[in-house]
Amino acid sequence: MDDEAGRAVIADLCRLPNPEAIDRTAYVELGGVSQFVSIRGRSASNPVLVVCHGGPALPSLPTSWIWQRGVEDYFTVVNYDQRASGKSAANVPDGLDLSVDRYVDDLVELIKWLRSELGVTNVGVLGHSWGTLIGVTLAERRADLLWGYIGVGQVISGAENELESFGHAMRSAISDHNDEAVSELTALGEYPGVEPLTVERIVACRKWAQHYGGLAAYRSGAGYFIDAEELSPYYTSDELELIGTGQRATMPAVLPALLGFDARDHIEFDVPMIQFLGRHDWTTPTGPVERWFEKVAAPSKSLIWFESSAHLCMFEEPGKFVVSLVNSALPHAAV
Repeated sequence: MDDEAGRAVIADLCRLPNPEAIDRTAYVELGGVSQFVSIRGRSASNPVLVVCHGGPALPSLPTSWIWQRGVEDYFTVVNYDQRASGKSAANVPDGLDLSVDRYVDDLVELIKWLRSELGVTNVGVLGHSWGTLIGVTLAERRADLLWGYIGVGQVISGAENELESFGHAMRSAISDHNDEAVSELTALGEYPGVEPLTVERIVACRKWAQHYGGLAAYRSGAGYFIDAEELSPYYTSDELELIGTGQRATMPAVLPALLGFDARDHIEFDVPMIQFLGRHDWTTPTGPVERWFEKVAAPSKSLIWFESSAHLCMFEEPGKFVVSLVNSALPHAAV
C-alpha cells in the first residue's frame, strides 16, 4: 500500500458520518491574517476545546489522526494553523508581527469567532509546547473566555528548560560512555550561557536530549510522530511543504521569545488550570513546571503525570490522554 492509499484508508477511518457530528474547515482572518481552522467532533453539542499547537510553526492537525478521534467523542476539537504556520503560511508578508502578544490576540479573536459560529459561551484551550506560551498567557489575561486551560509540555522558563535539557543529555551521554555525544555537548561550552543562543547550538543539545528519550520516552527518535503527517488525510503534499516554509519564516523571530519566556511569577489565575506532564520530558523539562504549579492560585488545579511519556503524551499514551481529559477537564466544561 502506497502513501496515497494509506491516506485514503485513514481519511475513511476519521470520517464522522453520524448526523450529530461536526466537521468543518474555514479560513478565518485573525489579526489581519488568514488562518486555517478545523472544527471536528462527534456531537456539535459537546464543549469546545481549542488546540494551540507547538513548534513554533508545527501545526497539530496533520498528525491529529493518531490521537484525536477519542477526544472527539467528548469535545468539539478546534485546530488552527497559527499565523505563518502550515496552511496559514501560504502567504507570509515581510514584517509580519510574530510577537507572543500578537499570537495571543489571534487566539482571542478565534475564540470570539467560535462563540459566534458555534453558539458557545466559552471554550477550553489545550496548549502544547510552544503553544503553552500562548495558552497560559491567554489564561492569565482573558479568563472570561475560558472554561479551563490544559498545558501539555508546558513552558514556564525558557532559560531553565535549556539548562535542564542539557543536563539530561550530558548525564545520559556520560552514563552511556558515548564519547561522540560528550564531545559534541562539551563543545557547546557553558550552556545555555549568557550569549544569545543560536539555532545550531540548540539543535546540538536537543539532538542528544532526544536521543536519550527526552522527546519520546524510551526511544532514540520519534519517527512515528515526525513522519505521521505524510499520511495525513487533511493535508496535500503541497500543503505539507508549507510547514517547512512556516518554520523558516517564524523561527528567527519566535526563538528569542521562546527562550526568553519567564512565567515563574505569573501565578494568579481565574480559570481552572490543568497540567499534563510526561515523566521523561526533557524537551520542556517538568522541573520548572512543578515548582511553578505549586505556587499557582486558581479556582481549581490538577496535575496529571504520564509515566510512560516524554514530550508527546497524546501520542505516547493516547488512552490515558482521553481519560485524563474526560476526568480533569470535562467537568469544568459542564459548569
